[in-house]
Amino acid sequence: MSDAWERRFFIIGMRAFLTFVVLAFSFCILIETAFSAPPSRRKTNADETISSVPPDSDGRPLSESRRRVQETNDGSLPELETMLFELPKEADDARNWFDPAKSEELRGKALETSKRCRSTWPEFPKIDEAKAEKLGIRVIESERVVLYTDLSKSEDVDQIPEALNAAIPRICAFFKIDESRFDDLRVEAFLMSDVNSFIEIRALNGEPRFLYGYSMGDRIYAKDQKISYYNRFLLLHELVHTLMHEIFGDLRPRWFSEGSAEFLALHEWDPKRKEIKIARIPKSDESTPGFGRLRQIREIVRANQAPTLCEILNFEPHDFVNVSTYSWSWALVMFLNNSPKYREIAEALPYWSLTNEPNRLFAEAIGDRWNEFENDWADFIGRIDYDYDFNSCSIGEALAPSPTAEVGNGTTIEIDVSRGWQNTGLRLEANTFYKLVCSGRFRFYLSEPNRTFNFEGTGATFQYVNGKPIGRLEAVVAPDSELKSFYEIYGFAEDFSPDSNDFRSNAFQQTRKNRFRTRFGENATGFEDDDSFSNDSVDQRWNSNRFSASERLYNALFPWNTGVEFSKYAITYVPSRSGTLYMRVNAIPRDLKRNSGSVKVQVKAI
Repeated sequence: MSDAWERRFFIIGMRAFLTFVVLAFSFCILIETAFSAPPSRRKTNADETISSVPPDSDGRPLSESRRRVQETNDGSLPELETMLFELPKEADDARNWFDPAKSEELRGKALETSKRCRSTWPEFPKIDEAKAEKLGIRVIESERVVLYTDLSKSEDVDQIPEALNAAIPRICAFFKIDESRFDDLRVEAFLMSDVNSFIEIRALNGEPRFLYGYSMGDRIYAKDQKISYYNRFLLLHELVHTLMHEIFGDLRPRWFSEGSAEFLALHEWDPKRKEIKIARIPKSDESTPGFGRLRQIREIVRANQAPTLCEILNFEPHDFVNVSTYSWSWALVMFLNNSPKYREIAEALPYWSLTNEPNRLFAEAIGDRWNEFENDWADFIGRIDYDYDFNSCSIGEALAPSPTAEVGNGTTIEIDVSRGWQNTGLRLEANTFYKLVCSGRFRFYLSEPNRTFNFEGTGATFQYVNGKPIGRLEAVVAPDSELKSFYEIYGFAEDFSPDSNDFRSNAFQQTRKNRFRTRFGENATGFEDDDSFSNDSVDQRWNSNRFSASERLYNALFPWNTGVEFSKYAITYVPSRSGTLYMRVNAIPRDLKRNSGSVKVQVKAI
């Protein structure tokens, strides 16, 4: 047979084969279309498929809940699930949460609605206690907590269930929740040195992906950290997640849920009285061994790498592989709960987890005080310290402020040495020379000798705080700025008109472009996904130099402007920007309230 005929037969054969494949594929599609279940039936089919799965090792069939345990109990975060609740429309208006009558109604409705969360908790397989005993896993119980651990017998370990049990009413009291809500609660806690043993007893379904601790339903986990306090801290952290999830529903926004767990888990445990105090401000490294958040914040601030408040509000779940996100979330929650200016907002924050946009409610609750909020926050993280005294450090009015903003031929103000930055009421003009003269003595406390001394405004050079002599008077000018909201400061308001002379707006718009792009828009942290947060909108602002700035984010020591210190009794000050004069005496924050007296300062233009 010739080559031409062979090629012809080959082509005919290939065409026949391809035709058969096409017809077979079309026939399969036809059968699928004709006999597939309608949408209303598909969920039932899925449920029947789950029920037909062979039973688990304990003889029970795998329910959908138990299948979910197998799929997620290897360390994924249950907080990623978003539960949407139907609350009244009034819940979307921040003002209603601060109206006594409306707030009470909204909070009651939220607490009733969130009770459905308990029904979504997974059904865990029963722990094989016989196998646990063979593997050296001990079982220690208290009224509401049972602890499984492979750590050796010790007082610190064996008292963990009692400490967790004592913490439950404390956590309820912190959130002003009736403790009886958890009368039927039984928490299973796992403190693990060798995770493989806990896989064998069915506490875990595989190698855990969490780094330190984990919470899911009424089970909490922690890997042994070799530090007794920190092991207890981690389990308390996860217990807070469990209770908050049941009380307030969805754990959003993430900065608030993680920050709250960190804040409440800082504790003082009295093993003799079996009493625990929670939500403590760290007193020292020794009082909170293993908890290095405060030191980490100091290091980041010194490196001028602190995130903006905008970035903290938009931390996403995957950001929490970095410990620093826990540090900043903890610091912000601690700040809100302890600062006298923002405690009311802190009390409403947990309920906003049930709303569609918790971050928006937070931003709108602060409203056009956002400038002030940024300054308060910058001052706090610039001086953050152990046993921080929030009341004394809060920025406020001078002891005897100037009755008029004009300096005139000279005016005298009086500064309270037991408080932080104080508004003198005086307005200073940019590039103008002023002579400031301090006078008077005051009683100043030094912690190391644990006694007070007579000080003057020049301070003492034998001890330094924040790089300045302790007890030395400082002055700074807060530049003029209109009251602005979160959206205006960060450039998201559609009607925002940038002002090149506005220090605050420029200073806080330095956040890198890609961070805004990734943290706004399609995220579940609580901001509405509208045109003002779209990538195109951000691009337009960047292209029009709306985000350009020449100022640093803030100066840790002087958050608003170039400051000056009284190295001698009379100094000359030339502010680079016009604004209001603020003053304070340089002191360790925890010791401020121990000081007494005041210093007088005469201010005169020259």
